Order: sequence, then C-alpha cells, then structure tokens
Amino acid sequence: MATKILVVDDEEDVADLLGQRFRHKIKDGTYDFRFAESGQQALTLMQNEPDFDVLLLDINMPDINGLTLLSRLPELMPLSRAVIVSAYGDMDNIRTAMNRGAFDFVCKPINFLDLDATIEKTAQHVQQLREAAQVKMMAELKTHFFDNITHEFRTPLTLILAPVAGLLQLPDLPESLRPDLLTVERNARQLLYLINQLLELARLEAGQLRVALQPGLLSDYLRELVDGFQALARQRGITLTYAAELPGTWLYDAEKVAHIAYNLLANALKFMPPLLASPAAPDARRQVTVHLSGGPERMRLAVADTGVGISAANLPRIFDRFYQAAPGATQLPVGSGIGLALVRELTTLMGGQVSVQSTTTPPTGTTFVVELPLQPALPSEPATPGTTAPDWLPAPMPVPPAPDLPSDHAPDSPLIVLIEDNEELRTYLARQLAPLYRVLAAANGAEGWQLIQQELPDVVVSDVMMPELDGYELTYRIKNTPATDHVAVVLLTAQGTHSQRLTGLRQGADEYLTKPFHLEELVLRLHNILVRQQRLRTLYGQQLSRPELSQPTETVQNGWLRSLYEVLEKHLDDPELNVERLADQLAMSRKTLLRKVQALTHLAPSELIQQYRLRKAADLLRAGHSVADTAYAVGFNTPAYFGQCFKDLYQLTPSEFSTAPIPQP
Repeated sequence: MATKILVVDDEEDVADLLGQRFRHKIKDGTYDFRFAESGQQALTLMQNEPDFDVLLLDINMPDINGLTLLSRLPELMPLSRAVIVSAYGDMDNIRTAMNRGAFDFVCKPINFLDLDATIEKTAQHVQQLREAAQVKMMAELKTHFFDNITHEFRTPLTLILAPVAGLLQLPDLPESLRPDLLTVERNARQLLYLINQLLELARLEAGQLRVALQPGLLSDYLRELVDGFQALARQRGITLTYAAELPGTWLYDAEKVAHIAYNLLANALKFMPPLLASPAAPDARRQVTVHLSGGPERMRLAVADTGVGISAANLPRIFDRFYQAAPGATQLPVGSGIGLALVRELTTLMGGQVSVQSTTTPPTGTTFVVELPLQPALPSEPATPGTTAPDWLPAPMPVPPAPDLPSDHAPDSPLIVLIEDNEELRTYLARQLAPLYRVLAAANGAEGWQLIQQELPDVVVSDVMMPELDGYELTYRIKNTPATDHVAVVLLTAQGTHSQRLTGLRQGADEYLTKPFHLEELVLRLHNILVRQQRLRTLYGQQLSRPELSQPTETVQNGWLRSLYEVLEKHLDDPELNVERLADQLAMSRKTLLRKVQALTHLAPSELIQQYRLRKAADLLRAGHSVADTAYAVGFNTPAYFGQCFKDLYQLTPSEFSTAPIPQP
C-alpha cells in the first residue's frame, strides 16, 4: 500500500520538484502525493481525506500557517504525523514545532536523500501507531464480545443451576436421580467459572480491570477457600494442609486473590497422579501445602505439591495463554491453558510477581509462589471476618464414586471397554451403558490398552486427548495388532474439525463422535456396530456349516481369520494339529486365540479346527473321493469317527452327502 503524503507549501515549483525527485517511487506505487498551496486548502483536504500518513508542512504560508495547522492535526488525523519542511530552521521554530507535535524537522534547501529517509521513518512510525490502534480496537471489541457472551451464558446457566438446586433440596427426591443432578450442578458451575476466566483475560488485555482493595482478614479468607477443597483432596488420597503466619486486617482485592489461590490449588490437585485404588485415608506422601506469610509491605502465598513435576522444556511457557504441553508429554490430564496465565496477569496487575520451581526427578514436586504488595488496614476500617469466597467459584466437590455396575449379564453378552480420563464423564457413561452391556473402564490410554489386550472386548469407546497414550495412538495399536485388529473403536472427542476426524479415521476408528454428543446416538452406534459384528460371525460360521457356499479362504474379509485358515489348510492332513499347536503357529497365547476365535466366529478353536476339516471334506466328497481317503486327507485317524462328526454337522453321512443333490446357496 502506498504511503499517502500531503505536501502543504505555497512555493509554485514544489509539486514539480517532488514529482521529479520521487518519480520512481510514485510510479511503482510507494508514494502517493497530494498538494495544497495554503493552510486553508490543506485543512479542507484533511477533513475530506483523513487517511494521510505523512504531512510535509511549511511554516510560512498564507491564511493558516504551518504551526497552527500542526496544532489541529491531533483532532483531524490523530494517527498521522507531520514533518516540518521550512527555511525557518532556527532553534526557536524547531522547538516550537516539536512541542506542538511535529515528528521531525527538515530545513530548506532540501537534502532529498534526507527527506526520503525522513518520510520512510515517519511512515513506519505511523504504521506502528495504526497497528497498535487496531490491536487496541480488537481488544475492546473482544472485551465487549466477552461481556455480551458472558451475559448470554449466565442467563441459561442460572436457569440450569437454580432449578437443579431446588430439585436437590426436595425431601422425596429419588436417590437414583441425585448423582445426575449433582453432575449437572457441578459442571454448570465449572462452565460458569471458565467463562468468567475468559472474561477476566479479555478485560486485562483491554486494560479495563482495576484493583479494588478492601479491608479483611486475609488469613481467614484463604483458609475458607482451602477448606472447600478438603473433600476433593480426601477423595483423591491427598493430604491438604494450610498454614498462615499473617494475622491481622489487610487491604487486598478479594476477587483477584481468590482467582489466584483457586487456580493454583485446583492445578495442584488436578495434576497429582491418580491412585490405582480408592484410598482409605489421605496418603502422607501425596501432599499439597498452602502457606501464607509476609510482613508489613508484602504477602507471600506458596502452593506446593508432591506431584510428578513439570519438565524443564515446559516450565518456561506454563504462564503463556492457552499453552498446553504436547499430548502424551505428561502422564496427567491436559489443562485449558487459561488458569496459570490468569494467575500471572492478575499478579502483575496488582504489582506482584509469581514464580515456579519444579523437578521431575525424585523427590518430584512443584511449588508456585505469589508475592503481592500488602498494606495494613487502618484501625477505622472494619474487617470482614470469615469473608465468603466469591459465588462464581465452582464448588470443588468430589466426584461421586463409580457405581457398582450390573454383573448379571450373560458371559457372551457384548463387552465394552470405556476409556476416558475425565472421571466424572467416565462414571456417567459407565452408569448409562452398564444396563445394556458388560462394561470395563480405564482412566487413560495406557491403562486401557492393557485392558484391551487382556479382555479382547467387542468395542472400545475412547476419548482422544488423554495422558500417556492418546486415542489416535491407541486406535493405531488396536488396528495393527493381530490379536486386537477385530475390535471396533468409537472415538469421543472435543476435537471435531475435518482434519482431526480424518486423523482418527485414518488410524482405523470405526466411528467418531464429537463432544457434546447425545447418549442415544452413542447407544445406537454401538448397537449398529455390534449388529454388524454378529452378522459377520454368522457369515463366517455359515461358510463352514453350509458346504454349498464358497470356500472360506476365498471370501473371508478378516485378514487374521484368513491367516488362521491358511495355517489350517497347510496342516489339513495332520491329525496332531490341536489348539496349542495352532496358537504357536499364530504366535499368540492359547487364551488370546480362544477369545479371538470366539469373537469372530462364536466357535471355540477346537470346534473351528474340526469344522474347517469337515468343510474341506465336503468338497473332496463332491469331487468323487472315497470316504476313507477323505477322512485321512482332512486329518481324521479313523473313517468311523470322521463319519460320525460329519453327520453331526451336516445331518447326512459322508456316503449320503456324496450322492445327494447340491443345494442352491
């Protein structure tokens, strides 16, 4: 884009002179000159075209001189800058021009190399001013947007929270409904808190957030906030302690201090490694300590934990907005990237500083320290004892324990492995699916992969963003491991873009549902997958029990089953081939072979071996081979036993079968 320049000079030849000197830059669109021969004419141009970048102003002009015009510039074009170009180059004129806002001063006669450099420097400065103004305008628009959207969110959230609170207080509320209502309440409050954090960040960015100091008992205020986390800490087997060495009444911004303390405490508890079993009591080795100290001019809040720590690579960026460690880089859940950024910016706003120390080598742990300036309250300023935490803070309630899932399903009913790192969502889904299927649950991808290999479920329902092993990698392992490649995978994730869906499908996922999803849709998709699996099992079974159909090796779609049939074909006449030898040939355990074959055909491996032999025998009998030759060719020791097994499967003796008409498929 061309630099638009207004030249205000009453000399007659100035336009021709500048046009000649800068003809190349005018021709290639770098400079766009306009000319005014008087201050009044310039004023009219500035009013009609307020988008000039640079003004080149002479001082001595008719009607309105350059210095007077210069004083009007902030009103008419606040983002433009003026360069005085004048023969009046004495110090008084230079100082007057600079005091009135001139960006630079060029003396006549003009050195055009110097003028060119001055124009470029001035244009660059104007560009920076406009970019800064654009950033400020966008920040104001974002703040306005977040103000509006927060209001829009708060109304429906209020209409969720208020009725739920009323229902929870009903004396005759069925106990079966209470867990779901508590889940609604807890997550609605969490959503409201996330919205408020985004709003705070937007206000900070726009410079609209102010510090509001009020007198209060800071120690008691923080103690109440910490006590709100005790139930959650106990559920997770964490010893949460609070110590304060700051008695008295102080002036502090209660809302901002609550934001800071809440985020540091929530992070410390959230990123503690999960327990393998429900704790009977808090574990002294799993600790979160909150320590408040300070003096007359400064307070110090330290939140320390004995978690896994933060890696050196991630440590410098943890306070960056929306920064998240790469998936799989930690064994812990991925956060939103908002909380710690808000901690730092609120701390900075109040004139303090925040620091962190962490180690990932034993003894592991992380300590956040926030230091804020602190003033004692005047004796005349009454303190507020036991100040209540802000109502926008979500209650850090423990998640209800996982329900006892029904165990009266038939052993051959479908088995679902549910993998979700959000404990509450995992519990909810398990509770909803348990009446329909056998359900096993895992808290992360690595734990889920072990469970899948042990149990060989019919379907895996998995989140994508998980610690240790994400859903994409888990899907790849399932679909590229012979023992598990038949297992269907349904991915549940908040990552719903087209490219992310393609990533999941390329790894082999059978279904991909974007959160939030309808439970009914999940149930229907599971039903459809299981119906397809049952149809395939029926088809594979019929290929053995109905000799009029094509050979299994010619039509079977499953690659692993085809490999199994190839092994059987290779050892067809070997009567010593049994389940153990077949498992060795396929490089898997007897237990895995049993479950894999049952999942694909509803047959035990021994039944499959025998039925495959008999299916091949049917073709040999049709081709004219004798009963005895056929029996030995398919691995039976005696024709009599062969005849008995053949009749049990096909309801005809081998001799009857060889002369019977061939039924149509």
